[in-house]
Amino acid sequence: MITGTGLVQAAVAASYAIAEYKPAAVVSTGSAGSFGRFSVGDIISFSKVISPDNDLTRFHLPKGAMLSDNHQTIVTLPLVSENDYILSSSSAFESGDNRKIGDIAPDAADMEAFGVAYAAFKMHIPCLAVKMITDIIGEDLRLPDYSFRLRKMREELPSAIEKALSVL
Repeated sequence: MITGTGLVQAAVAASYAIAEYKPAAVVSTGSAGSFGRFSVGDIISFSKVISPDNDLTRFHLPKGAMLSDNHQTIVTLPLVSENDYILSSSSAFESGDNRKIGDIAPDAADMEAFGVAYAAFKMHIPCLAVKMITDIIGEDLRLPDYSFRLRKMREELPSAIEKALSVL
């Protein structure tokens, strides 16, 4: 299912798909920007996702934290992966100026995975986030270059997803 761009669109689309199709697992795929650890073209499976949009610091909770239904503090959502990489998921393009979220330094950033992961988390379904690095955060990116990278992503991502699913 194509969710659209952004946390809200991704969460709503994932919630609908989970309710409608009752999957055994959910996979968030697409593009991500690297904070420098990964190169353009790398395909990465992440183990955790955090959203800097969650800001309850006024209540003395760490940046990125949210409260669950039973008032537990959740900072990161777990993802199924053999790697130990963290993805930051925000509703805006990442500039790289403020990479760290509390004590957490994510490895890459996207705009949908947290919404998908939260929908899966609420339904107790495993979630994977497999992203192709299409840019380096903070570097100038031209639309024609990005479009070319997206075409490459569509070609290479399916085999990477199959590999990532093997950990389930």
